[in-house]
Amino acid sequence: MLETERLILRRWEESDAESLYEYAKEPDVGPIAGWPPHQSIEESKEIIKNGFHWTGGIRSLPENR
Repeated sequence: MLETERLILRRWEESDAESLYEYAKEPDVGPIAGWPPHQSIEESKEIIKNGFHWTGGIRSLPENR
């Protein structure tokens, strides 16, 4: 985690799935970022669980890939 006075950057948590879905379901968002729009909260949760981490808008892959 990285924390400043105005910003906290941390790894995604499963509890973030609903918020991620609300953003990622938009058809004008995902394709620009390189992924298709999410179809459900469960899909967003699976993406979080399987190592889809975003840190400050920069994609980082799990270390075991």
